[in-house]
Amino acid sequence: MSKRTSEKNASDGQQKRAKRFQQMKERFKKPQNSFEISPGMKGFFVTSVRGREKKCALETIDLLEEYAAKLYPNLEQEIVMDGTDGKDDESPQAESNDIEDEIAREVATIKSEKTLKPFRYMPTTIDCLVYIKCYKKIDPEKLVQFIFADMSKSKQRKTRFTGRLIPAKVTTTSKLDAIVRGAKEVARDLLAEDAEPTTFALVVNIRYCDDLKRDKVIPAVAAPLDTKHKVDLKNARYTIVIEAFKSMCTIGLVENYNALKRLNLQTLFDEKETPKPKVLEPQSREPNDDGLPFDSYGTAKNELAE
Repeated sequence: MSKRTSEKNASDGQQKRAKRFQQMKERFKKPQNSFEISPGMKGFFVTSVRGREKKCALETIDLLEEYAAKLYPNLEQEIVMDGTDGKDDESPQAESNDIEDEIAREVATIKSEKTLKPFRYMPTTIDCLVYIKCYKKIDPEKLVQFIFADMSKSKQRKTRFTGRLIPAKVTTTSKLDAIVRGAKEVARDLLAEDAEPTTFALVVNIRYCDDLKRDKVIPAVAAPLDTKHKVDLKNARYTIVIEAFKSMCTIGLVENYNALKRLNLQTLFDEKETPKPKVLEPQSREPNDDGLPFDSYGTAKNELAE
């Protein structure tokens, strides 16, 4: 083998190695649709059109931000304060005349304003299901009731791919004992000693969770409430909605669940069909068996009668 040929082969090997080069940050980068939902979060459990989960999340976040700004006017300021807490006004000694320290604090403040948001999309890795995490000081149940109350009056559709918007005040594991504890936390006001008797119902949906059975969840969750309240499956005032998927479960309390079309934004604006009154159509003037013609309502006329 000549010297020129060996140099050419060596250069080809270097080019191939250069093509296979990969940065370390890309090698250990998290996948885009990784399952990051964990116990202790709170937010919203959303159903969407198949294949439109990301678009559903974006339009739902826009909807939540619109109504959260009305319900919590100072929300953005609170988020910024929490994001910079302990950095700018920790103590008088923290203030320094050093220009570099001041620039670092300003950069940290700008970054916190950009990265900290009241709502965040969390993929569930399940078709048609979306989880949106919310800021800790936002009450998902209160915000959902506010949204549906306003949209029921305005009759203005603001979403296209979003189905049911369910508050997830408690997010826990899909174990039976954890679900019972979460339901008690959600229904704390109903379990209080001075709570007035009322009606309640349970809605339990289980997806990709073979170990959890619906016929075991319902009696365990309803047992503490049965002693004081009555079950009403049609017109319950309060409904505990339990959505279990994979290893996680979300729980929320909704008032007038059936009246709000089961929190479905697609059917919220559907009007009830009213039965149309029956109208007697005129029949053709054909003679009957006796040879006498019919009038417009099918009554035989006897033209020969006096």
